[in-house]
Amino acid sequence: MAEDCFVIQEHLKEGIMQLQPKDVACSCGHITSLTTRKLLCIKCGKYVFYNEAERKAHRRQSLYFTVVVVMALGFITYFFVEMVLGPLKLLME
Repeated sequence: MAEDCFVIQEHLKEGIMQLQPKDVACSCGHITSLTTRKLLCIKCGKYVFYNEAERKAHRRQSLYFTVVVVMALGFITYFFVEMVLGPLKLLME
């Protein structure tokens, strides 16, 4: 039983991703030491990324989320126009 707990603890430690410390300069000039993929700058509030790949991934995920939200709102609007306003217009005539 004790061996199983030790194996689980070791597995959990491996799952926590902590990168090597790296000093990264923000666009405002503040230098931050990062050990994670991204962090908010304490001076200006913008994201500071560990490397360029993380910046691109963040931008791609943000764009994907925006597209999904716009598509969902468009579908809701279409549904409202076709299912509510269409029959209501016919009843008004």
